Amino acid sequence: MLCFQMLRVALRLAWPYLLIPWRSPLLRWRMETYGLRDARGVLVTAHEINAALCVRFLVTNRAALVRFLRWAASFR
Repeated sequence: MLCFQMLRVALRLAWPYLLIPWRSPLLRWRMETYGLRDARGVLVTAHEINAALCVRFLVTNRAALVRFLRWAASFR
């Protein structure tokens, strides 16, 4: 049941940009404030985020993202 609630939270956050989450203004802003860095270690601004950076962010921070989704799902 918790996995379903976590999935609902993730879908709600990425809804209009479900297939292209790197174009979502909300998710771009969150990745920027989380301190997303490119391959050279330079901080990336929200308008510089592309698909590759988004996927790398999701893979490297998956544990923190699962904790966040679990926390957000607990409010329902």
